[in-house]
This record gives sequence, structure tokens and C-alpha cells, in this order.
Amino acid sequence: MLSTSVVEHWLALPREMLLDKVRQVVKRRDSEAKEIWAAVKGHSVLAARVRGALSSLRADVRGSRDEVMWSVWIEQARQALDSAETAAPCAVTPGCAAVPAPQRDSSVDELRPERAEPELPLVPQPKRPRSVSAVPPVLFKAPGN
Repeated sequence: MLSTSVVEHWLALPREMLLDKVRQVVKRRDSEAKEIWAAVKGHSVLAARVRGALSSLRADVRGSRDEVMWSVWIEQARQALDSAETAAPCAVTPGCAAVPAPQRDSSVDELRPERAEPELPLVPQPKRPRSVSAVPPVLFKAPGN
């Protein structure tokens, strides 16, 4: 099965090689890539390492001409990894009884006085000019000058 072999293989990889594999899968975005993300999100340690690799990949592409494209792809991969965390635990375990939501005590609300917060008018914030770089420019001189 593809998913177990990917998990076992990726767990054994050093950080740089894992980063390269994650970059390749992020770039592909096909059905096999979706299967890989589903397999990775099932293993918490590997999912954490892959999230770190995605953050590193985002830092690598920052400032490049393809930054926006890569940011979208990285965000899609991150959402594929995070979708398991938002799922209910019963969806994973068959026969799991659903836990009812806690009931809110209405008697507490009756004791609490109503306070109307005055609405403040929205004031537009002035736009600050975005600095290109905080690093001063470098001046190269010809030898002998």
C-alpha cells in the first residue's frame, strides 16, 4: 500500500531529504499527492515534521517571483494535513458513541446583567509605506578606487 510505504520511508529520511520530498509532492497536487497527505496526517510525528518542512519551504520561496503560487500550494497541503484535526474522533473509530454537547445553564444568564457596548465608529488606519528592505544597499567599487 502506498500510504504505509510513504510514511515508513519519510520517517527514516533526514530533514533535507524530507524537505525535498515535501517540495515534490506540494508541486504535484494530483490524486496521488492527496493520498500521501492523507497517509501523513494519520501519523502525528510525521505530520509535525512535514508541517515544519512546509514552513521551511514557505521561507525558502519568500521573495521569489513564484512566491504567491507556492504559498497557495503550501496552504493547500497544510489544509490537507490539518483536516484530520478538525474531524471528530468518532469519525475515525467505528462504533464510537457521540458525546453530547454540554447544556448551557439558563439560570446563570438570568443573573448576569445585560450590558450594551457602545459601538465605536470605524476609523480607517493610515497606510504606511511598505519598506522594500531593512538592509542598506551595498555599493560595489572597482579595484583601486
